[in-house]
Amino acid sequence: MLVLSLVSALWLVVAVYFLGDISAHVNPATTLAFALRRDMGWVMAGWYWIVQFAAAICGSLLVRGFFGPAGDLAATMPKPGQSWQAAGFEAIITFGLVLMILNLANGPNLNGPFVPLAVGAYIMAWGTMGGPFEGAPMNPARSLGPDVAIDNAQTAPGYGGCDRRGHAVGAAYVLGGPAKVEEATAAEGQPPNRVT
Repeated sequence: MLVLSLVSALWLVVAVYFLGDISAHVNPATTLAFALRRDMGWVMAGWYWIVQFAAAICGSLLVRGFFGPAGDLAATMPKPGQSWQAAGFEAIITFGLVLMILNLANGPNLNGPFVPLAVGAYIMAWGTMGGPFEGAPMNPARSLGPDVAIDNAQTAPGYGGCDRRGHAVGAAYVLGGPAKVEEATAAEGQPPNRVT
């Protein structure tokens, strides 16, 4: 589980560094949080969700095309009889991830020098600890993609969903106040003005 968590964390660190000026959030839960915080409009959030879920499904189908359904395509399935416990644990660790991102993105530049490292460290830590228990995807698209590719209706409806991510928005508001115009612009993927 440590190796899988490390690979996921490193990929995410690179993605945030690479896409930080365009759009640093590839997680529908984060998109929901930015929309609830009014950093981005609901229409833009809808387009983000379409792309995020479509990319996860297409990526999983591509992996299945290459390798078949080996390893259940890394689907995040809770242990038998522990669906509610797994969903609760998932809600808590995703709440923490979204809260951290909202507080670290509390500026005009979403890819500050340590934001990708902090996100990667969080993913690695909780992926290593929660992975054996319930998969610890912390991303609804990450949960849905493999489920669709292996036709697993057991976890597809709602597991890893955006159910409690709105609470992170409230907590971030209490901790950091309302978003600024520059933050909303950055959340929509428009690069902030830079001084060179």
